[in-house]
Amino acid sequence: MTASPSLPLPDLDAAIARADERRLAVREAVSGRTAQLPLRYWRQQAHFTTPAEEGIARKAVEGGTAPMGRILDKFGVSAGELADHLEVDPALVERLLAAPRRSPMVMLDAEDALALTDEAAARGREGAVNVLSGADWSGGGPQTLRFFRPPGLNLDTTFRELYSLLWALVERCGPDAVPLDGIVFPKIEHPEEIDLVHGLLTDAETALGMPVGGIRTAYLVESGWCAGQLPQIAARAVDRLCALVFGLADYSADLGLPSIANTHPLADWARAEIVDIAGAVGVPAIDGMTLDYPVADPALDAAANRVRFLDRMKLVHDDAVRARDFGMLGKWVGHPAQLFGVLLAYEAGFAPAQLEEEAQKLAAYHHSVHAEGKGATMIGGVMSDRATDRHARVVLRQATALGRFDAQRASALGVIDAAELAEVTGA
Repeated sequence: MTASPSLPLPDLDAAIARADERRLAVREAVSGRTAQLPLRYWRQQAHFTTPAEEGIARKAVEGGTAPMGRILDKFGVSAGELADHLEVDPALVERLLAAPRRSPMVMLDAEDALALTDEAAARGREGAVNVLSGADWSGGGPQTLRFFRPPGLNLDTTFRELYSLLWALVERCGPDAVPLDGIVFPKIEHPEEIDLVHGLLTDAETALGMPVGGIRTAYLVESGWCAGQLPQIAARAVDRLCALVFGLADYSADLGLPSIANTHPLADWARAEIVDIAGAVGVPAIDGMTLDYPVADPALDAAANRVRFLDRMKLVHDDAVRARDFGMLGKWVGHPAQLFGVLLAYEAGFAPAQLEEEAQKLAAYHHSVHAEGKGATMIGGVMSDRATDRHARVVLRQATALGRFDAQRASALGVIDAAELAEVTGA
């Protein structure tokens, strides 16, 4: 049987060109769904929230973990005892005590932390302006991220407080030097509210002559509506978004849970949703606050308060480790001792040996691809390919932002670009 002559095939190169044109069009259409987040915004392993009142806020900004030595003395606890109770390397505790750290982010709170009175609002507004413009936000190291939380949209004062702050900061510092990295916006529930907030921020920036889009937004996930619509909310917010934050107390109230329980299955479901969506849009996921502060109870004697302090330090540290292992890149704190415990947890999560192993993976995979022509290889007995290489880059990028991995080496490995290197070394 004779085979029939084949029909002439269409032009292969032309077909590929048409397919690539359509592919690129789709890539362009979806490219705006990921935040282009400056490296410094990945330095959010602790959100120190403080009332927007000058004295308290200035201590939060400029003190950081510095009071921890006095706090340990007050409770009669040594550095070794604290390390044993937290089950961490004593050298980590000693190092953080010897070289106190600023909080990587401080939020001046004009919502829950202030009474709902005109006098309290005015005092908080004045304090926020003075601290944002006049406090030492670096202490000779990387600059602490400067954030403000206005009242939520359920209150009539939302934009009065936010706009009054922006107008006062521009008047004092000029439109190109407004000392505000972003706002933490509470009580968001619907995508349409994102459009409102971002539109009004753009209006303010334009009217004041500020760089449009310069003020980033972090959104609190603290209601059933917000958690249920988080993909749509994050997609609408991506042009300014810098974090998604879990607000456990309000979330528990909104769902009518019997208690504010950190380990409740619904709390973990919400965390998983936040981590997933934050990863999708390219911003950090931040866990909520541990409400049990490591402070003395006047009704207890010294011995009982000592036990209480150690137990509450372990609670906040364990909560931070749990959040870290869940994929959350930071946690809210409200007290210097909590800040100390959370920084310990995230410090341990970027151990030098682990980071060196990740760097060696990058070098080995680069050699495998470029010297041996292999797309997949074995590194240390583990299958390694483009996906594992990407994961190592994400870990090292986070570590570089936190100051845990050398920026020059990160640049040489292609983990950060030249502009990010200049930002890090400049800081």
